[in-house]
Amino acid sequence: MESKQREWLAPVIAAAVAGTLGVAGTVVRRPWHDELYTLELARRPVSAILQALHLDSGPPGYYLLCHLLYLGGADSVRALRLLSVAAVMATALLVVWALPAGRARWAAAALFALHPLVLAAAADARAYAVLAALVAAVLLTLTAEPSRRSTVALGLLLAAACWIHSLGLILTGGVFLAGLFLPAKERQRALLGTLIALILHLPWLPVMARQPASALTWMSRGWQELPAWWRPLLPLTQPGPAAPRTPFLHVAALPLALAVTGTVLWLFLAAAGATAHRTARLAASLWLIIGAALVVGTVLLRPIYAPDRADKILVPLAVAVVAAAALRSRTLLAAVLALSLTGGWATAATLGYWKTLPPRPEELAGRALAGLVEPGDLVIVTSWWLLGVRHAVGRQAHGVRWLTFPLETARHPGWYDDRQAQEAAREIPVLERRIRGALRHGHRVCLLRTPSLASDRLLERLAGRMGFAPVTGEAPYWQLWVLGTGH
Repeated sequence: MESKQREWLAPVIAAAVAGTLGVAGTVVRRPWHDELYTLELARRPVSAILQALHLDSGPPGYYLLCHLLYLGGADSVRALRLLSVAAVMATALLVVWALPAGRARWAAAALFALHPLVLAAAADARAYAVLAALVAAVLLTLTAEPSRRSTVALGLLLAAACWIHSLGLILTGGVFLAGLFLPAKERQRALLGTLIALILHLPWLPVMARQPASALTWMSRGWQELPAWWRPLLPLTQPGPAAPRTPFLHVAALPLALAVTGTVLWLFLAAAGATAHRTARLAASLWLIIGAALVVGTVLLRPIYAPDRADKILVPLAVAVVAAAALRSRTLLAAVLALSLTGGWATAATLGYWKTLPPRPEELAGRALAGLVEPGDLVIVTSWWLLGVRHAVGRQAHGVRWLTFPLETARHPGWYDDRQAQEAAREIPVLERRIRGALRHGHRVCLLRTPSLASDRLLERLAGRMGFAPVTGEAPYWQLWVLGTGH
């Protein structure tokens, strides 16, 4: 009995540490755009959530979970983050338990609990922590004795992953390909499990096929910012606790020498651990297959790999591989623990980084608006600012009338693509009538412009013609122009 209790010690401690750090991150990190979109959808009825996702990217599973939490009283980003904290704790339990008791479990516990990407996933009201928990559950299921029950469980877990995030399809494909190289009974389980998952995901596939490619445009822009030689290496390096920062990474940067040294050590330990244990071999094959699929899919098809985001689902697999290196020798155990401490440094630095971040442009714009607007005033918001600005305005936002330009933006506030901006020219007469109507009723009109966008040229002419006056701004991000004196 005592031995069994000791076996649970490492997973429980890992979950407790990861959860504690996640709660700290939830308190310190300010809500940002994607999380505000999660809250926006969570507040909508189920039919409206499904309708909104026809114009966005991804399946509805995570948003439906958040909707249930909202119905239970979770009406803020920080409250919704608790789902991610719980998911990270579950992932810690599953990943550590998947390895043999002893050195490997303690190595995995330290590596996972102190990992900066684990902190980032926990303090984030988005789907990645839940998806990572499902990845860990899939890994544990694949290491179990083959049976009908484990086959059904695998199918349900993969289906859940597909309904939580589109990357679940990449995971399902990875299990299928990895399963081809497993012994007969395990291969049968993997193939049947993926078949079950795809059948259960069929109802969403027609919607997914019609979702606009523009919703993923931002990914390709970030991808192009990275050196070409580095892109194929991203799935190997970025799940590491000392990985160099990319344009998508929302954690603190380590000194370059430490980041390079830590990444080299990470890759060395991964090579040592990949064949050290059956679980590690399976995790390594999934890690490599999924990583390759993300890179190849982004290069040949459409942007599906955003470093930091997709890397969060690779972390459980990568941790299982690297921690298994501790099985080979105590020297390698010490190396894994040293790497874990580097991750702990990055995690602590990230908490400090989040705490000292200056206000984002949308927060500054919202604060400026909060000092101007009165109930009934009309606020015209451009670009992707609506959710962030409205959140920053606070309680006053409920009495204000909000209008987006272009109008189409209000239908999918989670993303914005300015390439079709000139098509919005036909909306200018409608916008002008709305402005004049507000003025006739004695209300002020605030115009939040985004000078860097092509669509702003249309608003610049309108603002000049109607007599809007600039009040404040932060070039090149936003400018606040006002017309009318209000009540």
